[in-house]
Amino acid sequence: MCKSDKAILLGVSLIFIAGIIVGQTFSFEVKLSDLIATLVAMITFYYAFQGLQHNKRIYQNSIKPVIERFISVDNEKYVYNFQLKNYGTGSAINLKYKIQSDAGELSHKGLQDKLLLFGDMELEIGAELGISPNSSLNIITMKMSNEASFTEVIKYLGTIELHVNFSSIQDDVQDKVFSLTT
Repeated sequence: MCKSDKAILLGVSLIFIAGIIVGQTFSFEVKLSDLIATLVAMITFYYAFQGLQHNKRIYQNSIKPVIERFISVDNEKYVYNFQLKNYGTGSAINLKYKIQSDAGELSHKGLQDKLLLFGDMELEIGAELGISPNSSLNIITMKMSNEASFTEVIKYLGTIELHVNFSSIQDDVQDKVFSLTT
């Protein structure tokens, strides 16, 4: 029995109970006015149930996080920044991410060690946190001193994917995969 069938059954039951409480006697002969009253009550309950379902969907969409990547590359200053931004109206909580390369999964320390092999750079790798609505989380921020090394790092970052797992405050779990270059 689906939810709308349950709502109709509840509506019909309530009508008969209300008739008994008010003192109206029900006979087994079918009158047109009884049919019309029952039909109107069932239609009313159906639309009320549909309205509640619609409101529930709107509420859940109003608290849903929408996580997307934002990449900023400045080829003149040799600066790279990878952020996750929450464009939704709900917080992304229990955020966890994995870094996947061609060689397998990398830890934060493993990624840091790989990137530092490309030469002198300022490097920050963000931690796993939640992201509140309309805010962002820096995942990788780096600044290098020369163009050749910067080009090689960007090429290497093209071989890496970021697998992100997060949930909303309603415990809706989402998984997304992002490439680290445009």
